[in-house]
Amino acid sequence: MPKKNVLIWLMALVWVMACLPTAASPDFAPTAAPSAINTFIAQTANAASTQTAAALPTSTATATFTYTPDATETASPTPTNTFIFILPGLGTPGTATLTNISSGTNKSEYGCEVREVDPINGTILVARQDFTTTWLVKNIGRNDWFRANMDYVYTGGDKLHKVESYSIPKGVESGKQAYLPVEMETPKNRGTYTTRWSLVVDNHYFCPMNVTIVVQ
Repeated sequence: MPKKNVLIWLMALVWVMACLPTAASPDFAPTAAPSAINTFIAQTANAASTQTAAALPTSTATATFTYTPDATETASPTPTNTFIFILPGLGTPGTATLTNISSGTNKSEYGCEVREVDPINGTILVARQDFTTTWLVKNIGRNDWFRANMDYVYTGGDKLHKVESYSIPKGVESGKQAYLPVEMETPKNRGTYTTRWSLVVDNHYFCPMNVTIVVQ
């Protein structure tokens, strides 16, 4: 009887032990090698660089061209046009063709008589002096003089005038007379000076008018 009880207790103990959970051995984390850590850091940095580059705006390079002149190039001279204006009816004052200007007669289409000149010829003036020469002329031709188409102009001699052409102050009928003034200035050097003027209409010069002054 006692042996039978011991056997029962042994079987019960074996059965209890079989039902108990088996104790699990503790898990241990594997130890990472130092080289594996460096590889992980490099991979992380590369990924971050790639993401940053993808986030940046795309830029387009623009080519810049700079012209460098050749040192051997020589600039070509630019031609300059020269224009000469000749006013209708005035011709070219002071030329040889105007040295023999006729006064005309009462039978001519255009004729004149110089009645007075002020200052009189031979008047003594100082250098750089402003003065006015005035001729009193009479229309002795057949045609009347009209201000619209008749001038009196410088034709030669010394250039004492300030303006070389004037329109007649007013129309002058045949047989009438008019005053023709010209603003002048004496030269800076001493001497005797003569200037010549005349009336002109439709390129026809007539009525010579002269004045001579002395600068001291």
